[in-house]
Amino acid sequence: MKKSFLYGLLISSFVFGVSVSARADIDKRIDTPQNREILQKVESAYNKIKTLKAKFAQFNSKMQDDLQTGELYLSRPGEMRLVYEKGSPLEFYAHNGYLIYHDKDLKEVNYFRLQQTPVSLILKEKLKFSDPEFLVTDVRTVLDEYYVTAIKKDARELGSLTLIIDKDSMQLKQWDVVDMEGVKSTVSLFDTQFNVPIDKKTFLFHNPYKKR
Repeated sequence: MKKSFLYGLLISSFVFGVSVSARADIDKRIDTPQNREILQKVESAYNKIKTLKAKFAQFNSKMQDDLQTGELYLSRPGEMRLVYEKGSPLEFYAHNGYLIYHDKDLKEVNYFRLQQTPVSLILKEKLKFSDPEFLVTDVRTVLDEYYVTAIKKDARELGSLTLIIDKDSMQLKQWDVVDMEGVKSTVSLFDTQFNVPIDKKTFLFHNPYKKR
């Protein structure tokens, strides 16, 4: 399994008119009052999420006949796990500052610093589009959904992350990741439970190939 698959996996109640110091860092081409208002709504909605448990369906544009399903666990800050249905050789964790990708078939474990990836945006303790590490490159309204895309300023080559928020419920529905090779992965959530207790052991990874 290629490392690009890992990158493909991978989401306040301000009033309109925030101060300059708190303004979102947004691409000048899309810097409009309407887009800034959307960013504030998305930021506020997402920051209400402390933990999340959901079923997911994952689609990869490079492997169009490959649909992965399973369960997602997320705890902010910094922890996430994708548990694939039986039969998949994959394990994916975010824990202790790293993204961890385990392919059981290849007997391979890869570690990536979380802060070097766009995924770190949605795992921070607070989502802040004013974070100097990130640049908002697109804000769109598509039917009943908001789309917000951001990149890591110092690691643009790693790709982008798009959050998709339902306009009515203001709940996270999906995220898209475009990796360094232009491969797009979509993770759609359903049966989502917000702010439910999640055992910390869920996010622990034990490398089965590491000598003790």
